[in-house]
Amino acid sequence: MTDLSRYHLLYVPVRYFLTSHRAASDGRSGIRHLDEYLSSSHFLIADWKIIWTGVCATLRTSIDLFQVDARSCINQGLRDGVKAEWADIRQRRSEYPIYWEFRKKERDNIMHEYQWSAYEMWMNADGHMMPPTLSLLSTRPDDYRSVLVMKEGHYKGHNSVDLLSEAADWVDARIISAIERAGLDPNEDRNLMNFQKRPPPSQDGTLWSTVLGGES
Repeated sequence: MTDLSRYHLLYVPVRYFLTSHRAASDGRSGIRHLDEYLSSSHFLIADWKIIWTGVCATLRTSIDLFQVDARSCINQGLRDGVKAEWADIRQRRSEYPIYWEFRKKERDNIMHEYQWSAYEMWMNADGHMMPPTLSLLSTRPDDYRSVLVMKEGHYKGHNSVDLLSEAADWVDARIISAIERAGLDPNEDRNLMNFQKRPPPSQDGTLWSTVLGGES
């Protein structure tokens, strides 16, 4: 049986109480991995597709998890804030194409048809692009790097990795907005077990009070 008593003195920022935030953080890690892979790879073998599909699914999931957080988050105010933010995303679709025209559609295409809008190009420092040579024996020229470009849809011609980063920024902004709707600070520490604020330090300034009471 898990001993929960050890968590009574553990405090984490408010944003970590949301599963949507944790998924979004994983999505950012995937974006960094994809960017590093494209910078270092000299082979035509499209391993980037595996990373791309994983990141797309994770970022889409981070928004879907708003519905989970709205039901199961530890704090009622935070649940209400997430619910209101999700309602806003649904009602103002035309203002959020980064989600409805990119994140959602790309993930749906991957899940239902195993198709994606990104494709590989080689680009030099001047921005000149050329398609990869269709030969497993051919390597990318040293003065070029691999980039991904959107081939269709609302964001046709955009750098695909930059678009992922923009989508991640948008998700983060929606999470912060949901937390602020609840009148909370995303970076404020709260107790992992009861969501109460961290108590003030003791008078000698060296130890935290063991009293877990106070404002919630």
